[in-house]
Amino acid sequence: MDRTSASRSAGSWLQGSHPADLLYGAIVTAAVLVTAGGHGADAGKVVASWGFVLVIYWLAHIYVHAAESQFHGDMRRLPSRAVDAARAEVAVLLGGIPTMVVFVIAAATDADTFDAAKLALYFSVALLAAVGYIGARHAGHDRRTAAVEALGASVLGLLMVLAKTLLH
Repeated sequence: MDRTSASRSAGSWLQGSHPADLLYGAIVTAAVLVTAGGHGADAGKVVASWGFVLVIYWLAHIYVHAAESQFHGDMRRLPSRAVDAARAEVAVLLGGIPTMVVFVIAAATDADTFDAAKLALYFSVALLAAVGYIGARHAGHDRRTAAVEALGASVLGLLMVLAKTLLH
């Protein structure tokens, strides 16, 4: 399989996997690492903080999705709308997992929590760039345009790395 078909295959998979919600989960995870993953922080508390924040963010997505559906004519009661919304928004949870796996593996190697968080943040930069590149290639852009898209996508992650450096 050549790179173009690989990019399109990955793009097709992402397209069907709710890429916006996956990205939200990844970005929320990175933000938790910025704030909770300082020097001397307990890795377990960082993971617990991440889990709490990501679940609250997911619940917010569920509520907003369920509330919005009424404005589109959905007359079902909130529990029914919320169940459908929970299914539709599960990608928010899934999007946070890859970066947190990197953090947990790095923290398990007896690395300082700060260093483990910083490594996971750099991974999130690469993840954002990869999604930007794959999305651009999937849309039919050439490699140069896709590379610019990837660079632009990585800026948010780089801002979080900068914030982590300045905060801790």
